[in-house]
Amino acid sequence: MKVQFFLGCLFLLPIFQLSALTPSWYQHPVDELRLWKSQTVTAGGIYSSPTEKIVVNPAMAAERPQFLELVFEKEPHITATTFEVAAGGRLIFRNCRLNRVCLICQPGGEIRLEGCAMMQVYFSANNGYGGTAKPAPKIVLEESAVHFSAIDSPMMTGLTAKNCKFISCELNATEKDGANTVSSISQCYLAECKLHAAEVLMCSSNCWFYHCICLGEFPSDLGSYLPKPVLVQLEWNGLNPPSLPTQAGKVHFQGLKSIEALLGLARAAPEAASSGAPGRHLMEFLTLVDAEGKKASAVQASRPPSRTPTETAITSFVSASGAFKSRQTNVNGLLIAQLAGGEAGQVTRMSLTALPSLGGSSSTLKFNQSVGKDMEKALNEVSKFSQLRHSGWPAGHQMEIGFEDKYVAKDGPSAAVACALLLEAAITGKKWDPVFAVTGDMNADGSVQPIGGVQAKIRGATKGACKIVGVPVKNEKAVADILVMDGPAPLVGITIFGIKTFEDAMLLSDPERPQALQNALTDFDNMRTVMMRDPRQIVPLLRTPQAAQRLQTLLAAAPNCYSAKYLLLYLQGRAPRTLSIGGSIEAAQNSADSIVAAIDHDVDTNMSSLKGDELGSSLNKLRNLRPLLDQRVWPYVDGLISYGEVIRGSVLNPVRSGARYSDLVTKANLAAGSAKAAYTKLLGDVQVREELGL
Repeated sequence: MKVQFFLGCLFLLPIFQLSALTPSWYQHPVDELRLWKSQTVTAGGIYSSPTEKIVVNPAMAAERPQFLELVFEKEPHITATTFEVAAGGRLIFRNCRLNRVCLICQPGGEIRLEGCAMMQVYFSANNGYGGTAKPAPKIVLEESAVHFSAIDSPMMTGLTAKNCKFISCELNATEKDGANTVSSISQCYLAECKLHAAEVLMCSSNCWFYHCICLGEFPSDLGSYLPKPVLVQLEWNGLNPPSLPTQAGKVHFQGLKSIEALLGLARAAPEAASSGAPGRHLMEFLTLVDAEGKKASAVQASRPPSRTPTETAITSFVSASGAFKSRQTNVNGLLIAQLAGGEAGQVTRMSLTALPSLGGSSSTLKFNQSVGKDMEKALNEVSKFSQLRHSGWPAGHQMEIGFEDKYVAKDGPSAAVACALLLEAAITGKKWDPVFAVTGDMNADGSVQPIGGVQAKIRGATKGACKIVGVPVKNEKAVADILVMDGPAPLVGITIFGIKTFEDAMLLSDPERPQALQNALTDFDNMRTVMMRDPRQIVPLLRTPQAAQRLQTLLAAAPNCYSAKYLLLYLQGRAPRTLSIGGSIEAAQNSADSIVAAIDHDVDTNMSSLKGDELGSSLNKLRNLRPLLDQRVWPYVDGLISYGEVIRGSVLNPVRSGARYSDLVTKANLAAGSAKAAYTKLLGDVQVREELGL
């Protein structure tokens, strides 16, 4: 699958299982070592097993005991290690520090963490547990601090937590978590966490969620799988949503009478993370055997760890003093997807996480997934801009930028402005307005550059919770094109601004805007609320003197507000009546994508692959669209229509031999040649090329 911020493809696949929250830092082990006998490690120091998974399984140990136990206590540091505990196995950490550790508990196994400090720990559901069999896996957290970690699902992983503190973590959950009668997370404090499902809240009890984001929805049938209604007691001071509904389906939410018991967790000083250095290999202290039952040796411990390909990271050229004021920041970006029926836009939540690096003084920046060359190049420009602006970055950090749909490949330069805002927020501590979304390329001097797919992105933004959108000023014609194609409704549904520089984007994204601008936006938002109740009344309501006055006030406060500008032109009868040259070409090709693609194929291929009704639909779209197009595009469109009619005739009345077939091939070739020639001439026009920015 691939999604591009400039041009892209997206295939929507049904998901029937839990999506794992596998962190980008996690490297799967290439081998495994098995604990041979129960042991306790009490010596201080740093221990790791970077390439071998440590398995605690009585069935694979000496003398096959009923239980096998591995205990770490008295403050050892465990780094870069994957542990897997099978039935009858116990893994216990007491007063330990864990960094970049993966914990997997199989059904019947048990993992306990008591008084531990964790940084980047992955609680994985890769244990073969379906959520119903007995015995279940068991991971118990008590009085521990968990930072920048990921939990696939409390029910699937077997996790329960009490009196714990979760900071900047990601938590997922399924309906089985929601249906669990015993709360998985109780009396805990969660700050700046990302919750991927409402069921995370349903499996909690007496918890305080502070500045968290819940990506899950609260539909009217939430908890439909429950035998009876449930009451969930928690304190929610979240970023999104700002407040929880009192009821959603069978789930009732009720605030806590007091958070006094949780204040101690919230105020506790951050626990120091382990250094992240590899340290000494665990096989120096544990009796471990390989898959063949041979004892692991120190020679194995000394071999270099196997590495998997990672994304290219940008390194800071200079280091600024101080520290990042925010270690996790968010902003809304806009992407487009090229579907069979044309482009579709959508809002994607982007985030930046700044973690202490595992060594070295320079800070690095990268995406948490593989991206295309254009997106890497755009991020490099953003990096130069940010470092010039702030005289470098705070030293010793690893920064990663991620998308909420991180499993879909991406490319294109138009995430640049959003990335720059993420960096700015991390360095300065600023928070961006959650109803703001932005798209645009950017150079190292802070100038915002044009991108493609703006119409689709704006349409996508109108379908979400965003109310304000920033687009490059050089893409202004795309806003006018929306008015031509869709009328005034999209410009009422969302407030569109042009951004010329990074400072313009900051001004719009900052919730503390100049008072005159904020007043005008609030006034426009109130007007929008009234109009969108009945879209049929948008035009009549727009024509009232009060609406015109509000638009003029907004335009006076923000001359770069394209919604106000073009809605006023519409009311004055001076709005564009035809699409721009770029919009005309884009609309024509989107309306007739099957015909455009067929031009380069032979007649036999098109007769066997195309359908008459599909071609007929494309032809009708082109004919209806033609009056709205720039007249310079008409010859190209006429060529497409002629070619489409020839091919449709051959599909409806197939002829594969004789004189009629030869005549058909000749007509098809002439029509295809005419369309190609018209397109070549169009793109060769000097004025057209200037308008397209070629």
